[in-house]
Amino acid sequence: MKFSLKKSHSIWMTGYPSSGKTTISRNFFSLFSNEFPIILLDSDECNKFLFTKKDYSKQERNISTLKYIKLTKVLLKTKCLIIISANHAFNSQRNLAKKKLKNKYSEIWVSTNLKECKKRDVKKLFLNAKKGNLKNLIGYDLKFDKPKNYDLKIDTKNKSLDKSTKMLLNFLLKEKILYAK
Repeated sequence: MKFSLKKSHSIWMTGYPSSGKTTISRNFFSLFSNEFPIILLDSDECNKFLFTKKDYSKQERNISTLKYIKLTKVLLKTKCLIIISANHAFNSQRNLAKKKLKNKYSEIWVSTNLKECKKRDVKKLFLNAKKGNLKNLIGYDLKFDKPKNYDLKIDTKNKSLDKSTKMLLNFLLKEKILYAK
């Protein structure tokens, strides 16, 4: 089955480091970017120019959220789906994005628990924090605020990548952001 984009929209993935945000986002992009316009803003790439001090403090994270919002607003002027795979770990950040982007914002909580994320430690962030080589890591130095107003919750601990991606696709179809051709 083929899909088309009905309207511009932004999907904000949130969750602990190693929860699966980037994996789901990249898989969705690879499956559907030939069918409709998708822009993937992944923190691994975007943080290089969105964070100025690179200290990842709460203050710096709030500043980067404003930059993500501004960039998203510009990109939404084109007809595309924007997936933001970045750890906006505080409810204040997510609430601000929702307020500024209104009906063009959806929050996807990749709710994999902290114990599982530390076990995965895909980018060795928790290991580096434990060694003292990394400060201000969500789930280590900084608390992650569990989302209160999410639009979709995906727990990747017991779900395959295909199942998790299908959940995102079904959400976008249900919300009439996408439609089947």
